[in-house]
Amino acid sequence: MSKKIFLVCIISFISILVIGCTSQSTPNFEGTSWKLDIYLSSIDHLVSPTSSTNLTLEFKDGRISGSSGCNSFFAKYTVEGKSMSFGLIGATKMFCTNPGVMEQEQTYFMRLESVKSYKIEGNKLSLIDGNNKTVLVYSKK
Repeated sequence: MSKKIFLVCIISFISILVIGCTSQSTPNFEGTSWKLDIYLSSIDHLVSPTSSTNLTLEFKDGRISGSSGCNSFFAKYTVEGKSMSFGLIGATKMFCTNPGVMEQEQTYFMRLESVKSYKIEGNKLSLIDGNNKTVLVYSKK
């Protein structure tokens, strides 16, 4: 009888160990930098950023920062499992005269504020809104 109990305990322990080793952990975004490839425009089409701009996103010390193509921005972020959200976005207030850049920035900030989850595939980071739509896609820098 005691051999059976011992065997059951060993099998249970190994099962727990295997399950624990195969579970996926939340990726660590700290210290990573990303460049925007495409975003969901204000008319719900995936488009590339204006060619004269460089939109970036960096994760450091529990905050995001980056460039919106015209201004620098910052906010707090949280990640739990596959959920991601950003706090209130602060930004510098420069005015850019290149056509479409200010509208692009406004849409970029709106899309960041709508993020509810993320997906990583290779060196691509997709940010997804509450309607399960991909709103921003980045490449790792």
